[in-house]
Amino acid sequence: MSVVSNDISHDGRVLKEAASLRQAGHEVQFIGWYGKGRPGPLGLVRWWRREMRRALHTDFDAIHAHDLDALPIGVALKKETHRPLVYDAHEIFPYMIEDDSPFLARAAAHLERRLAPFADEVIAVNEPVKEYVDAVSGNSAIIVRNCSDWPLDDYTPPKSDNPFTLLYIGTLHPSRFVLEAIEVVKDMEGFRLLIGGNKMLQEEVRKKCQSHPYHTVFLGEVPNDQVRAHTLRANAILCLFDPRSRINQVGTPTKLFEAMAAGRPSITTIDLPMSEIPERERCGISVTYSKDGLRLALDALQSQPHLCEGMGRNGLAAARREYNWPNEARKLVKLYEGIGG
Repeated sequence: MSVVSNDISHDGRVLKEAASLRQAGHEVQFIGWYGKGRPGPLGLVRWWRREMRRALHTDFDAIHAHDLDALPIGVALKKETHRPLVYDAHEIFPYMIEDDSPFLARAAAHLERRLAPFADEVIAVNEPVKEYVDAVSGNSAIIVRNCSDWPLDDYTPPKSDNPFTLLYIGTLHPSRFVLEAIEVVKDMEGFRLLIGGNKMLQEEVRKKCQSHPYHTVFLGEVPNDQVRAHTLRANAILCLFDPRSRINQVGTPTKLFEAMAAGRPSITTIDLPMSEIPERERCGISVTYSKDGLRLALDALQSQPHLCEGMGRNGLAAARREYNWPNEARKLVKLYEGIGG
């Protein structure tokens, strides 16, 4: 029983995990939130209670709770059914919400310390998240990175007759440098910025892009099955996250792995964990979280096509060798084989 508090159809990690478990011979049922966005605190409690009652009328052998906001259902089901519980930490949840609500972040941290020890197995997306969730759960998490499942067979360059295209697809939040990137690219000849996503800044991004239609384009919300095509049309991928935010200090964006799988360099924030892979694999540029930093990166990649292509080829080679979903899925399947044993 896979429990997730957002729209399952838009959660690539949840869908990849389910597909891999099915391919290994398991059956996967879902409890999910089908509304727009995540529910608020009261809506979340009502959802916990409703879905808990519904789940008790189904048959399952294990419970897989994705993130802290699904964990209360997982723990309640474990207590009622005595089935094993897997806690899958996609991020450090209290860090994710603390900028918007410090009070709720403290409450979430307390809830996680109370509930995480009930998990029989724990999954984390990277080393910083593992370090955190190991401490709150008293367990040793396995790392299943959210790598792409579509690395190219061979390097394919973007179309040479297009302007140099920078792509961002993801959450439209002030800490993602989206508004600043529009200001940078609108004044740079020979460049174009494509932005896809939703959430907080959606309408502001739409209006700003419409004010500069030759340089900036708003794609709206991009379905998972269209991300690859957009990535292949781009020259580079924007991954500049605000280093002052604690959630960014422990995150590895999915778009980083998507860039590598498509053979495209990424532009990341220097001295954050997300910049470690591009620096080690020489598949991206790390710069300061600033307009000058982005300008320097764009000028370097456009003026040195061999550098841009070389980084793209390095990223693709690394994705095919190590940073791909089949490699990560094997760890997930092995965990479930252990539960079955």
